[in-house]
Amino acid sequence: MNLGIRDVREAADRIAGLARRTPLKPSTALTRRLGRPVHLKLESMQSTGAFKLRGAANALLSLAPDARSRGVVTVSSGNHGRAVAWVASRLGIPAVVCLTRLVSEVKRSAIRELGAEVLDEPDDQEQATALARRLSQERGLSYVDPFDQREVIAGQGTTGLEILEERPEVDTLVVPVGGGGLIGGIAVAARALKPGIRIVGVTNDRHPAMYECLRAGRIVPVGEAPTLADALPGAIPADNAYTFALCRDLVTELRLVTERTIARGMAFALRRERLVLEGAGAVGLGLLLDAPRDLELGRDVAVVCSGDNVDVERLLELARDHRDV
Repeated sequence: MNLGIRDVREAADRIAGLARRTPLKPSTALTRRLGRPVHLKLESMQSTGAFKLRGAANALLSLAPDARSRGVVTVSSGNHGRAVAWVASRLGIPAVVCLTRLVSEVKRSAIRELGAEVLDEPDDQEQATALARRLSQERGLSYVDPFDQREVIAGQGTTGLEILEERPEVDTLVVPVGGGGLIGGIAVAARALKPGIRIVGVTNDRHPAMYECLRAGRIVPVGEAPTLADALPGAIPADNAYTFALCRDLVTELRLVTERTIARGMAFALRRERLVLEGAGAVGLGLLLDAPRDLELGRDVAVVCSGDNVDVERLLELARDHRDV
């Protein structure tokens, strides 16, 4: 695989001018509830509202000048497309973003406003990916994968690097999982710095692609369904080169959470932490709130809050429905 901590450190240097070093915020409420320090890594405070900016920046900054001039194309459930569009606009790179029908209007509008060409309404992530790859061939555009690309994974891994640089005593990381780029990159960095660290992935229980692939021990086809965690759905392509193996080899365990648990995580973030988090960004908080008896946590926990791109009215509705968090 030949992807290691050196790649993550080089990505950290490369993206420093575009991606923020985000806060690691102590959570008094979760610390009290769980009886151990809990900190929140606020990737929701990136300029595009999600961690995806890190991988997009590293991928686009790694392009040769002629590739930059031709432009890039990508497929996205929203946050990656917005990140690619944002970085491309700052580097003067033409960008095309292919979206699926499940992408929220909040994310769709944000991408258009950044000047990217948006092609939307394919039925699912697989069809959107096929469209993006075809455009790459037809127009000579560089394809930027949303998760299974070396530069993207290394960029996302800088999140884990920052957590352990700021708080070396962290011994458990709780990370959202979609295609596996974020947790894969974090795992590369964290295992290199602290081999015994626990890495707990969290995903929604509606057609959880990476979970089903890991359970089967191979890449298997998985459908898509609407979920509050709308940044997480999407099949793992059969030609997956990195993230399946990274999750299989480096992640301690992968947990599923229900829609109710996701909603509770979002409501908790707003009510107790004064944080706006989308569903995918709150899955880790939801897991810790419901804390299954067999969930093993170390003495010091960090939770990645991956994004804030959510419809405000929907969030307020959820907060009203979950006053008990």
